[in-house]
Amino acid sequence: MLENLKQKFPNAIYNKADTDDISEFVWFEDSMGSILGIPRFEITAEETRLLELLFPSSLDHTPFTTFSEPSWNAFLTEPNAPLPLTSWENVRFIHFKLSHADFSRPDFEDACLAFVPSDAALIWDNETEGILIETDKGEALSNNDLLAISSTLESDFYVKTRMFTGRFHLVSQDLHNHRLREKKCFALAQAELPDLKVTDLADIIPYILLNRQSDANTQWYINQILGKTRKDTELINTIKTYIECNSNATHAAKQLYIHRNSLQYRIDKFTERTGLDIRNFRHALTAYLLMLLND
Repeated sequence: MLENLKQKFPNAIYNKADTDDISEFVWFEDSMGSILGIPRFEITAEETRLLELLFPSSLDHTPFTTFSEPSWNAFLTEPNAPLPLTSWENVRFIHFKLSHADFSRPDFEDACLAFVPSDAALIWDNETEGILIETDKGEALSNNDLLAISSTLESDFYVKTRMFTGRFHLVSQDLHNHRLREKKCFALAQAELPDLKVTDLADIIPYILLNRQSDANTQWYINQILGKTRKDTELINTIKTYIECNSNATHAAKQLYIHRNSLQYRIDKFTERTGLDIRNFRHALTAYLLMLLND
């Protein structure tokens, strides 16, 4: 049976000594005592649950994190709690809210963490709300990935989900402030964009600015999205011109006296730096408003 699994998962390994991090694999043991480790990024939560039925003596008791989750829970919820000991340098919070709590919490946690290609921790605020803490060591989950995860969770647990993706932050005491700000953003997204299952900071910036935020708050949003890019005057001018030309690349290139390929290169560069896809209306609007405020 394990040989057949090896054919389906060619990157699977038979020996834990063959990897530097056994937590990156889901481990199974057959009745003969042979084991197989399947990379977590290659196996779905549904496949994992099915194989656990076939291999009751699953060896996959390895935690997803290299630190104690209670330490993160204490740090994020208790005043003056110490920063957890971790090798992570940057993390982001994926906030979630569920329609009800009539499900197995351990099964739900296993399903969520199975989708994460790298170390992660799941912290609950209450029975239906919490955050997934994701590191930048692996490839970050995109909003499309989270939409797929949301659909799977709804199918498996019959629970509706809403999610909000924060930005990556340096692991420091400032995480408290970032988390609280993002939590408020998530609440606003639920109120203003009720039809979107997954939202991020770029989606709600226009609504935030309509609420007449203070200069200090506005600067936080500029820093979070534009970051160091706000000082790149050539790039900022290019993106502003492109948006003002109704996203017409040919017209914008003529206005800027550059080749269309050069324009596309700068647009890609802006997207890579900020995470804003300015071909998307909400992202283009957010980018334009923040650039005007930055001026």
